[in-house]
Amino acid sequence: MVTTVNDHLPKIYRLDNAANLYPAIRNKKRPGVFRVSASLTKPVDPNTLQIALDNTLNRIPGFSVKLRSGLFWHYFVHSSEKVLIQKDVLNPCMHMTMRSTGGFLIRVRYHQEHIALEAFHAITDGAGAMIFLKTLLAQYLTLSGFPIPSTHGILDCSDLPKEEEFTDQFHLFAQNSPIRKVPRSRAYHVKGTSLGHDDIKIITGTIPINPLKQTAKLFNVTITEFLTAAFMKVLCDHQQSQIFKLRLPIEVQVPVNLRNLHKTKTLRNFSAFVTPSIDPAHGKYEFSEIVQLVHHFIRYESTKKHLQSQVASNLRYADNTIIRMLPLGLKNNLIFLGYKLMGPAFFTSIFSNLGIVKIPAEMEEHVRSFNIILGPTQGTSISSAALGYKGNVRISFSRVINETEVEKRFFRFLIEHGIPVLVESYPED
Repeated sequence: MVTTVNDHLPKIYRLDNAANLYPAIRNKKRPGVFRVSASLTKPVDPNTLQIALDNTLNRIPGFSVKLRSGLFWHYFVHSSEKVLIQKDVLNPCMHMTMRSTGGFLIRVRYHQEHIALEAFHAITDGAGAMIFLKTLLAQYLTLSGFPIPSTHGILDCSDLPKEEEFTDQFHLFAQNSPIRKVPRSRAYHVKGTSLGHDDIKIITGTIPINPLKQTAKLFNVTITEFLTAAFMKVLCDHQQSQIFKLRLPIEVQVPVNLRNLHKTKTLRNFSAFVTPSIDPAHGKYEFSEIVQLVHHFIRYESTKKHLQSQVASNLRYADNTIIRMLPLGLKNNLIFLGYKLMGPAFFTSIFSNLGIVKIPAEMEEHVRSFNIILGPTQGTSISSAALGYKGNVRISFSRVINETEVEKRFFRFLIEHGIPVLVESYPED
């Protein structure tokens, strides 16, 4: 239930089902933060950006919240305090503390011509964050003398917030779906020399979309399926190169935006996962085999009924009467234990594809590129995310180990398949 100060501004509301995990597990090793960003054609004016952020948060107050702890549940409280923009740093997506964010769960950062939004995953997912970023950019450009229409997902900041934008849609999506148990096994993890808790290394490849699309078409698969299969092939080869006998399954989580199956305007978390896998115990896999396995698995598991069952399974625990009555401290301990036993241990990495970022033509001439970075996680060592814009796809690998062999293998694999790649390292290795 949402408690409101007036008809359009939520004051207090519970975390959605996906969000309940993050407060229980977050620390310096697992900050639960991700980042979407844009590069403009001109250097950013900080004063204009601050006003644009103020306007955007008035329109999207669900991002202007602080986390509080009750007797039984965490909850969000809207704050009327100003969220201040920050200069960018070399180590993005770090743990959000009271000192670094004033208790807020977002950061808006800038450097030269770059604007970035970093968000704690409890408040939104990649799709929701991109709507916020596009609205912020539109406000910034409008205030700079370049009016931008409120189309392509950009929200009109002269409108009042809408209740649906703050609602938890998981129960509506799951309905009364049966719970489907999926057998899982321990997965392979990339090992290496750990960086410090406040360090993250990022390598980004920029790829022309046409040769990527043409190569995927040769295998009769989508770009997401092709890139997922390429990542799995690289991970499999990397494991084979290691000097130990035990070969574990390669399992890559691929987020699915449930808004494509259940129309809603919510800006909160509303995604699920499919996890294609290959088991080296069955022998050596050629890429042609992997890409077809990924293709059929994703098509089969991404159906509405299967995803409804997955969401229903997740909701079962939160809705359990006994669990609901447990004090928050004990509940957090159980969530953390479940995460340790059933979380990263059962997947190798994540590959998240936000798809093509679309913005108005009036805005395109001012925005050079977009990017997405997943925050560090000690559990899986390396994660990957991608998006497309203006004829290019940008794929970013974030890692908490010093070794870069997986990224090198991945981009080399693309080049060997006739797909050119421009690689950038951040910070430089």
